[in-house]
Amino acid sequence: MSMAQKQLTTSYEDYIEAIYDLAVKSGGSVRSVDVAKEIGVSKASVARAIKNLRESGYIEQEHYGEIYLTDKGREYGKNMLSRHQVLRAFLIDILGVDERIANDEACEIEHTISQSTMDKWAAWFNKEHPDGQSGVGDGLPAQKGAYLAG
Repeated sequence: MSMAQKQLTTSYEDYIEAIYDLAVKSGGSVRSVDVAKEIGVSKASVARAIKNLRESGYIEQEHYGEIYLTDKGREYGKNMLSRHQVLRAFLIDILGVDERIANDEACEIEHTISQSTMDKWAAWFNKEHPDGQSGVGDGLPAQKGAYLAG
């Protein structure tokens, strides 16, 4: 069974989320070295993940060139980042969790929570923050309704 036929691992979801976040910040493409730095892994680890993600249709990359997300990869990355943002903001704003701990725990939760529960959580969060401001201070989450449902 190929990776495209089964659910992505937590690790691959982290790669797609990081690539999406970096691509948004850079305006398009991402370098492998930037992904390695963002996630805290070796360039060799990034190369292996990129190969698998490319074969699964989430990214495009010329041989050792810049990384671009496909439409499938952009949608997946946006969803993962949105999950992270909503969960992180909830942990900080509502529960008062330290930002560093909230970031780590949001990363853990985002991979295990069902889409249905996440949609309900995001709807609640967007209702509680109608102006799109979470109070987190670093743009998390984005504007009202920014969470990708489904």
